[in-house]
Amino acid sequence: MELVEHVISRTDAAYQRWLASVTDDVVAGGVVVYCLESLPERNTTYEIGEWLTGYLMIGQEGDRGFFLKCDDDGGPVFRGDLGGLGEVDLDVVAPEFEVWLRSGFALPADPEPDLPPTADVYVAGIPVDGVQLLVRARKLLGVDWRFGDLRGLLAAQPFLAVRSAHLYALRRALEYAPELRPYVFYTTDHGLEAVWPGSPEDR
Repeated sequence: MELVEHVISRTDAAYQRWLASVTDDVVAGGVVVYCLESLPERNTTYEIGEWLTGYLMIGQEGDRGFFLKCDDDGGPVFRGDLGGLGEVDLDVVAPEFEVWLRSGFALPADPEPDLPPTADVYVAGIPVDGVQLLVRARKLLGVDWRFGDLRGLLAAQPFLAVRSAHLYALRRALEYAPELRPYVFYTTDHGLEAVWPGSPEDR
């Protein structure tokens, strides 16, 4: 329990407030969000500390779990298949816990199968003075470009950003980053196509 409490202390502040306010698991449309008492057993049963170091499993829907990253920085609510956990397999359910809470723990619709599971992802079309957009793309894509290199990357567009990215997870993340939708593409046999459907142009 002490270990779980330490992990909780590094999660989203809104989640910590909510957790302190409930005494039982909360059920909403098939989603179970755990109370404090349930967290140790659930995280131990699924060996979350081993398979997803730095994450806390906060809820479940059937064979899928919901997770927060424990890095003192808030961040999205993630979802992943409990049968094959790994950080690359997580997708975003909500940009932060408070948004998910306000939605009544609603889940995004599963995407239509119009994307390949994985593909190389490119960034293209950001204006040459759009450093802040590229900073947001850096966070969205989970890459570690040096800040001193960003202007050079803008000048080099289109450039390879991520190899073998999980496109469904990326599209879900773009639900909460509309300003980046026109600039994120994946490779096909016919060139680059937008990850977000209906983006202005493919390349």
